[in-house]
Amino acid sequence: MKIKFNITSLMIVLVSLISTSCSLDEDPKYSFNSTTVFNSQSTTEAVLMQNYGWLGNAAVYGQYLHEVTTSNGVYWSKTDGDRLERTIKYDNYAENTLLSNMWTGLYRVVSESNYLMKGLEGSSLSQAYKTRCIAHARFLRGYTYFQLANLFGKATIITQPLTTKNLHTPLSTRTQVYEQAISDLVFASENLPLTESMDGLATKDVAIAFVAKCYWIMANHAQADGTDATALYTLAKSYGDKAIGKFALEANYANLWVVHSNNSPESIFQINFTDAIGLNLRTTYNFGPSANFGRIASLQPSFGNIKIDRAFYDLHRGTYPDDPRMKSTYLSKWTNALNTAQTYYAYPLYNTGTVTAPVVYDMYASAPRNAGNTATNPDYNFSAASTMPAGLRTLWNNTGTGDRNLHPLNNKLLSTTLSNAQYDPKNLMLFRYADLLLLMADVENELGNSGQALTYLNQVLDRARNSGGTGAVYPKTETALSKDAMRDKIFFERMFELAGEPSLFEDIRRRGTVYLRKVIELHNNSKNVQYRYQLETANSVGGQFRDYILSNGNITEDFLKKNLVLPIPADEINNNNNINQEDQNFGY
Repeated sequence: MKIKFNITSLMIVLVSLISTSCSLDEDPKYSFNSTTVFNSQSTTEAVLMQNYGWLGNAAVYGQYLHEVTTSNGVYWSKTDGDRLERTIKYDNYAENTLLSNMWTGLYRVVSESNYLMKGLEGSSLSQAYKTRCIAHARFLRGYTYFQLANLFGKATIITQPLTTKNLHTPLSTRTQVYEQAISDLVFASENLPLTESMDGLATKDVAIAFVAKCYWIMANHAQADGTDATALYTLAKSYGDKAIGKFALEANYANLWVVHSNNSPESIFQINFTDAIGLNLRTTYNFGPSANFGRIASLQPSFGNIKIDRAFYDLHRGTYPDDPRMKSTYLSKWTNALNTAQTYYAYPLYNTGTVTAPVVYDMYASAPRNAGNTATNPDYNFSAASTMPAGLRTLWNNTGTGDRNLHPLNNKLLSTTLSNAQYDPKNLMLFRYADLLLLMADVENELGNSGQALTYLNQVLDRARNSGGTGAVYPKTETALSKDAMRDKIFFERMFELAGEPSLFEDIRRRGTVYLRKVIELHNNSKNVQYRYQLETANSVGGQFRDYILSNGNITEDFLKKNLVLPIPADEINNNNNINQEDQNFGY
């Protein structure tokens, strides 16, 4: 099997020289000529760029990872009868083809990194250059094993090119996978340069920050299991202290989500996508409105597969009523790119006027409430006697099968300008400084350093409040919190800060079943989710974006334990002679 993947215009010329053979040779080499490829700095560099490019492949961050990880406490997706419906209902399953493709895509990064390191062994290039390339390869492999441990728990550890000798490698424990990730990331932190000439390549400080994040999430897991995590938190602090101050927050939160965010001081690690030949992102394809509600971009046939759960929107708005981050995170009003005279609305907005003379009604702010209402859980009064606009009341009581735009869109990952159908001219941050500050606040809190924890937390809160110069009141600066209150504050603040980004699946699971239950119950306890669920159940409503009560309200400990990780793909179990069904993750 030949693999060709273009990442830059340079690689369009070079890629035919560096296609990788996936045949099970005893001594696998790059299929063109290993000596030629790895004795030339230009072609070696192209191989390295290609290895970075595999993270942006459709199987991983280009598309599938976003779909496989929708059960992250923030999203709600189409109820298509199988893949999306089961995923959003926390009913992941091993036979999901996208799950298998994502697993394979992650191992592509591992495999290509191993091939690169093997190919450099006999290279005549300078030792300094080879060490730098190996450090990049080990960063990529370490990052990938970090993600495999986060998402799947167990994984196969392969540190040499695939051959008949290691093709059927058994699964290792989650701890072993994290340890492999740390080994690679520490090597990268010690051997990567301080700066790189090309955006998107890791540097010493990037690797150091990831080591801190890896130790932190391991500490969270250990703590959730009832184990003393002090040593792990201390290691996280030792590396995090080295990374603090090496990056900076964007002054305006909205600047993080422009079409191309290059050289942001907040970006620790990102994938640079293009709308031409090369790395292609398809987030507007998934997160944009469905065809019935116009298009965000004229060339983009978006399908509206994944939206924001309105229960989470209510939580965010009820917690921080005027948080400037909400405008960048949620989209409830947009112009149809195919007909600019048409404007569409989604929860909580509703047009009580006409297309040409709209009268926008903010349901969250203005709709009448029942007695059980709270700011974070509005209990709307849909009775005929209420003062709610009749059309809005009719919309919420509709028993048809179509999408009614009862959920806002994920504004962070949408593009309004596209020069190539289905591809977004946008970069994707996988790790940014706000994330590091919040995880370090968590580390300091667990180590008993409450003052430093508050300092890190307030940097994120203050940036949010001051973004855009709106004079917002929220989120307010925190002055004193108990250790337990700080733990809760940081947990949910990470959800608000990182909502709509691709790391929340593992983030809401890092503290085990206790906190996963909190997240799931936010959806199940939503008054307006319950209203629609009961209406739809009574009227046998199917179709897109219907509401469900997760696990039918029976959130058992086994259900939560199962949902701490994804299943090992059935294809891997079926094709790997050293993995059996007994090795599958709990509950699958």
